[in-house]
Amino acid sequence: LQVKGQQGVPGKAGPAGPKGSTGAQGQKGQKGEMSAVDTVQRQVAALEKTIQTLQAEVSKSKKIFAMQGVTTVGGKTFVSTGQSDNFANGKALCSNAGGALAVARNVAENTALAAIAKRNGKHIYLGISDLQTEGKFVYLNGQAVSYTKWKSSEPNNFKNGEDCVILLPDTQWNDINCDHQTLIVCEF
Repeated sequence: LQVKGQQGVPGKAGPAGPKGSTGAQGQKGQKGEMSAVDTVQRQVAALEKTIQTLQAEVSKSKKIFAMQGVTTVGGKTFVSTGQSDNFANGKALCSNAGGALAVARNVAENTALAAIAKRNGKHIYLGISDLQTEGKFVYLNGQAVSYTKWKSSEPNNFKNGEDCVILLPDTQWNDINCDHQTLIVCEF
């Protein structure tokens, strides 16, 4: 016969057993989200690459334009298609292209425009006239002209019909009838 008594108090834990073998590798977890800093860094890198590409394109375009007779002086770019027309049509042509009839506001610009005139063998209309008030030459925006290079005895309003201004290949200016056909140069 066997008699069972009450269970005794648990004993102390025994020593640690031997280390078990490494289990199988688990499944790969999902990709975590990029941090905001990583996103901004990638955007900055992409923008820097775009800027480099644009700078290279602008540099290339400037070289191409220079070969086609486009002249840059200071912050202005002077462009001519070689087309001759009257003052009103020239003004419209330049305006439609996003520019204005060229104006020499200093010696450097005057010299650059004269070089274009000389290269084309023609006079150039300037964006200057006294159409509003005889004898008061103003830029197309109505401001008073601040730089001039009038030829001797000019402006003379010959036969009361000279309200526009041309630049001659020798850098001097002359007033002329606005219907005169001459080289159109736009500034941008």
